[in-house]
Amino acid sequence: MAVDFREPGAARAGGYALALAGVLVAAGLALHPLPSRGLFEQASVLASTPLWGPIHVAIAMGFTLCVLGGLLMLAAGGTLIRHWLNAFAWGAIAVGMIFFTGVALINGFVMHALAPVASAGDAVVYDAFNRLLVGFGWLGNPLFLAGLTTLAFMEVRTHTISMSRELAWFGLAVALLSWLRGIGSATGLYFLEPFVLANIPAFLWLGWYGWRVASLSANRR
Repeated sequence: MAVDFREPGAARAGGYALALAGVLVAAGLALHPLPSRGLFEQASVLASTPLWGPIHVAIAMGFTLCVLGGLLMLAAGGTLIRHWLNAFAWGAIAVGMIFFTGVALINGFVMHALAPVASAGDAVVYDAFNRLLVGFGWLGNPLFLAGLTTLAFMEVRTHTISMSRELAWFGLAVALLSWLRGIGSATGLYFLEPFVLANIPAFLWLGWYGWRVASLSANRR
């Protein structure tokens, strides 16, 4: 299937942004402690994780690049958004990440600083930010995952960027598995929480998707 772009420059820039985003988020998640029974961040975990702040700053930078990449893919047009589901996927990734970036920012710049105070017993401010964090998560994560899952589904179905069949199915599998952590934390099925690790290959797959788009658009004018 031939891939065409209305704006090859936007496709190339968006692809590079997503490629870097995938690496940043995957690296941050690889260093991140596993969830501890629920959506709220435990002050004791934060206080005992010295790299909590830098981890979430890296993730926040990656999330911001996902917003940029999604918007640039929409601007690139052509094959990338010709089907309405592809257009939905990129819009959902961009808008979902606008809100989900708030989770990483609050964790990196606020929660880590408040954790020692909360561990000492003064948890009022910490709890308030914890609730704000969860609110941003509810707004952002399901929408982002809906976009990512749709993007992978469309690659399996229509070969939007001519990805190999195996890699397309791999992307769909890890996107679907990435839902399980949130489902487990929200419903009390805490044995599902380790599936947060599925987000690592999911973001690497998204990054590779971006790199592939950038490569395809590099020789277009």
